[in-house]
Amino acid sequence: MNPKFSVILGLMGSVGDRFATYGDKQSLADLFELASRVEGLAGVELVYPFNFPDVEEVKRLLEDHTLETSAVNVNVKAEPKFHRGSFTSIDSEVRAEAVHYLKTGMDLAADLGSNLVTICPLADGHDYPFEVDYGQVWRWLREGIGEAASHRSDVTVSLEYKRSETRTHCVLNTAATSLHLINQIGLPNLGVTIDLGHALYASEIPGQIVALLDDADRLSLVHVNDNYREFDWDMLPGTVNLWDWLETFLYLDEVGYDGWFTSDVTPARLDPVRVADLTAKMVRDAWRFLEKIGPEELRRLIKAGDSIETLAYVQDRLLESS
Repeated sequence: MNPKFSVILGLMGSVGDRFATYGDKQSLADLFELASRVEGLAGVELVYPFNFPDVEEVKRLLEDHTLETSAVNVNVKAEPKFHRGSFTSIDSEVRAEAVHYLKTGMDLAADLGSNLVTICPLADGHDYPFEVDYGQVWRWLREGIGEAASHRSDVTVSLEYKRSETRTHCVLNTAATSLHLINQIGLPNLGVTIDLGHALYASEIPGQIVALLDDADRLSLVHVNDNYREFDWDMLPGTVNLWDWLETFLYLDEVGYDGWFTSDVTPARLDPVRVADLTAKMVRDAWRFLEKIGPEELRRLIKAGDSIETLAYVQDRLLESS
């Protein structure tokens, strides 16, 4: 398989955590230029509003570097007005602004030739007991996402869940919660972004979540990264949870996933181009390993129910010389 690989554009520039800022602040043109150096890069995930000072400039830069828009990532967490909630803010004007952001992101995606927006509402949640009315917060989230998704049917709104951060508890915290929200809204143009690091952090099994989302016909996008399961470190994929990484590709193959693989790896102290290069390579290598191991034989072994034989088979193939 020749996977469609993209990178979240902002990760090519300055990134930060609670204690430090890493890398150099780059202009939009410089971000595109850095991204274009990544081997095998086919697209970029653009973040609204930060990557959109001028839509015509964005179009020109995409054309100049022969890149597609894999998705528009609508950010409703970074600006101060959203710090105490976006779709679930107690301020109705802020809630309306969040809906407006998502509708605008959908229009931009369509204008740039993409049918996908992804949104991770990390400011929607709580930090302390007795802080929010859980039922009201859920209803506000459902109403806001539903209103925005109704804006146009030709663009899918893909929900990216996360257990915590920026809040200690996010409302949209698991794949199951995301599917419950989608089922309640009931619109066909809603899906789920599986960020592999978020799944690991939520104590989920990524391969199982791929199967679950496909069964519901809601798998829209894959963000690739890794962590040690106790925090979302956004590390290079497959470097910690190798078995989960490889198993995930078995299920992506089984469900016939043909969407984007987007790097959500934070370079921090490393060179962003080299990080994205290696991320793309690890995606390609995972597919090559699956082809080498023989997915049909592996599925046969799984169905036979002998886990020792199955694990021995996988390990033998992994340790074989190329």
